Amino acid sequence: MKLGISAKTHAFTLIEMMVAMATGSAILGVAVTSSIALQRSFNSTDNYLATETQQIRIVDFLARDVRRGLSVVSSVDEQTVQVQIPKYIIQAGDPEGILNPSLIGTPRSPSLAIVSRDYNINYGAQPSSVEYIVNGASIERWEDGARTTIASSTDNLLPQTIDTELANTEYTTTSITFKPISVADRSGTIVYTTAYLRNRRRPPP
Repeated sequence: MKLGISAKTHAFTLIEMMVAMATGSAILGVAVTSSIALQRSFNSTDNYLATETQQIRIVDFLARDVRRGLSVVSSVDEQTVQVQIPKYIIQAGDPEGILNPSLIGTPRSPSLAIVSRDYNINYGAQPSSVEYIVNGASIERWEDGARTTIASSTDNLLPQTIDTELANTEYTTTSITFKPISVADRSGTIVYTTAYLRNRRRPPP
């Protein structure tokens, strides 16, 4: 038994080929455009979250130091902050540690000091000097000559700290903004924090 084989040869016509190529090109163009748009969106989101994380990190570090500080001084441009922090723990080389080495690593007992009607908590040792500065694209924390980089690649971060003294207390207000790579507006990225100096109290006038 022989199978019949058609003598006709089937193929695309020129018009069908052109329609198929046009359709394929359109689909490929949409896929490429969507892929580029998604990549830009992912990049913008990643940049936003990474910068926001550093923004919150700066706020946390600064608020912690201010809360335990004895005094705070902010620069005129509101971008440099100096904080005097008591030494809560007896360290090697301190007078107490030299006299009694077993005290090294133990907390100091605070006392109340009243100077010019200021109620300050005194820990009986020279306080540590902490300074926050903007150095190029980084924000650094310096404590007694030791540097800690709080945030890096922050050329678009803008911290501003204002120190306020009232009749019976002192506090700082910090605002930090950054500019997302997707938009030029910074107003929607502002984070505020207010920290009171817990070691400083004043009696009512």
